[in-house]
Amino acid sequence: MTFIRDIASLFQSKRISVEIDPLLLPHLKTEDKLTTSRVITFNLYRLIYHIGTIQSRRFATSNRLKFIDKVDLLEKIYTNTNEFRVKIDEIKHLNGSETLTSISEDFGIGISVVIAESLFATQRSTIQKIYGTGRRPDWKCQLEDNSILVVEAKGATSIATSNTQEIRALDQKTREPGDIQVASLTIFNENQISTNRYLDPPIENNDMSSEMQNHILRAGHYASVFSFLGNSKLSKYYSQMRKRLEGRITPYEQERKDEVFRDLRTNDPTIYYSDKEFAGSFYEVENEKYLFVGVDKELLSYTGFIEFNEYEEDTDITLSDNHYVLFKDGILMIEIGNIEMYSDIVNINRIPNYQNKITVSDVDEMNEISFSKYFIHLLERNGFENIQEEIRIGDFQVDLVAKFGDTVYYFEFKIYKNKKITHNVIEQLSSYREGLSGGKFVLVTNAIIENQILNEINISIIDRNGIKRISYNYRNLLELINPPNERLN
Repeated sequence: MTFIRDIASLFQSKRISVEIDPLLLPHLKTEDKLTTSRVITFNLYRLIYHIGTIQSRRFATSNRLKFIDKVDLLEKIYTNTNEFRVKIDEIKHLNGSETLTSISEDFGIGISVVIAESLFATQRSTIQKIYGTGRRPDWKCQLEDNSILVVEAKGATSIATSNTQEIRALDQKTREPGDIQVASLTIFNENQISTNRYLDPPIENNDMSSEMQNHILRAGHYASVFSFLGNSKLSKYYSQMRKRLEGRITPYEQERKDEVFRDLRTNDPTIYYSDKEFAGSFYEVENEKYLFVGVDKELLSYTGFIEFNEYEEDTDITLSDNHYVLFKDGILMIEIGNIEMYSDIVNINRIPNYQNKITVSDVDEMNEISFSKYFIHLLERNGFENIQEEIRIGDFQVDLVAKFGDTVYYFEFKIYKNKKITHNVIEQLSSYREGLSGGKFVLVTNAIIENQILNEINISIIDRNGIKRISYNYRNLLELINPPNERLN
């Protein structure tokens, strides 16, 4: 893992080509209301921030710093050009089509937001995912004129796929009230600049006052952001803030919210930066590298939240080997190379590694790139040695190979959004096991596998229930790959 600043220092921004629907032109908040073809430049840090805000689950909060998982996406962007290009062939070859689909979806979301920020006067602190069941748009926000922008975003690696996605996107974007409803369709290219189409804004009115919409959207925004940044306490706090604004908070919930407010104000680490106070948390992301994420303390109180005005712009600066990124919405992130500067406000030896705090729902949000990094960390904690990635054995390429004692283990990962794995996939992996001269073959998946299937095959499996056991205690890994009866239950 590398700090994002190590990438951004070379290419702070990327460019994407955008085709704008002529029907959208009157709604743009730019001086140019005539040009339909534009090249838009965006910041990598902001791209990852927006992907996490929209894609992370607000109602399945955890203390895992999922920001780092999304930073892994940058490994699949070409760095030798300022055009946004994706390593499509590498992803297909090393990670498979499932991961390519997941990455396209993530980038499609992020691209849709950075384009919106360029074309419209968005209020950053109101950007949030749209929750619900069935077909619905991806996200919405309030513009500076208090109108509501609703966006459905798609990402693809071919024109044919994008054209198929267009039909569904144009339908989904209408399923949430908004003043401007947009379908964002991005095509990711490898050998030329990636492209986007911003389409069709029919209008539907909402009876809620613009001021109340602003407050409720902002509370949802901060709940999502802190779920993404691994601070479950702040995420739940702003979920309760949203309930209070909507008038549906219970007396017990209000009491708990007040207790958390007092704890945040007095007990959580506080950093002074840019003449402001920020309450938040520290994480270890690598040996001698740390991250702090926090919020402007003005946003903690109900009155302060209501009266808060966004900063004029995002800022970032490096001081004493620490990189400070302060977002317009009052969120501060610090990539810390010099942790000793903060030894007076945090016990350095007790800062947790972000990989140690994980739930099975966190795994569901990962692609296989991020999961592989998590599993390497897990193997290292359990004392495995000689860990190698992407090792080819005959016609088969296994994700990880590691040694524990005298035994070599071969790990294959299958992470599915639908949490289902077919019997054919398991049988195929079982056949690959026959080609190994020794050692143990282990399939790791977030799917639930029936015991009957386990009894029919000759490989070890850590399924969804196994991942849950590992999340409770990392040492359960050894028992799962070496059960007494050589079968996992």
